Amino acid sequence: MPPATESLVHSSREIQRLNDVIDSTTPDRLRALLKGLSKRTSDNWAHIQSELMVPPGTLKRAWSEKDKDDDDEECEGYIGHAESDYSDEQTEAPASRQRFEICKQCNREYDVLLNDKKSCIWHSDILIEDYDHDLWADHDERCHGPVDTPENRRNHPEGFIWQCCEEQGNVKGCETSRHRPNRAKRVRR
Repeated sequence: MPPATESLVHSSREIQRLNDVIDSTTPDRLRALLKGLSKRTSDNWAHIQSELMVPPGTLKRAWSEKDKDDDDEECEGYIGHAESDYSDEQTEAPASRQRFEICKQCNREYDVLLNDKKSCIWHSDILIEDYDHDLWADHDERCHGPVDTPENRRNHPEGFIWQCCEEQGNVKGCETSRHRPNRAKRVRR
């Protein structure tokens, strides 16, 4: 009889209960747990490292494959340049850089190995209030408060306009490019 895999050892109810607990646990506690697990066994460490980091040269090879027929200059400064955020050959370590980054353009997490020249869709300018929109017709800032709040931007994006393309705030980005890492979101040593 073949050995039972871990998912078969636990009932679906037990798995769902643990998943619910994980979903409700704070990010700080999950980070602490992951760091603790990485110190327990070399297998844990290797698995966590393989999920969250890329070995030297992997990124350059992945991008080279995607950009074989690419004759634009957008990738200049990204593949193999030491000063680039995307260079992954700066160290001799088994894994040299994090695999998932936060994009400074769209503010989303992305996989550096799957980042091509059409991965990021974003707006290049700021979002401003559209006071002419019907949404704000009866809005009086003296009693309702200001129009330009994070809550209004989130709940009523149609009441705002992107300056770059003059489209409503709920319209998909007007620029397409590679994701670019937000250095401010990285942990500094």
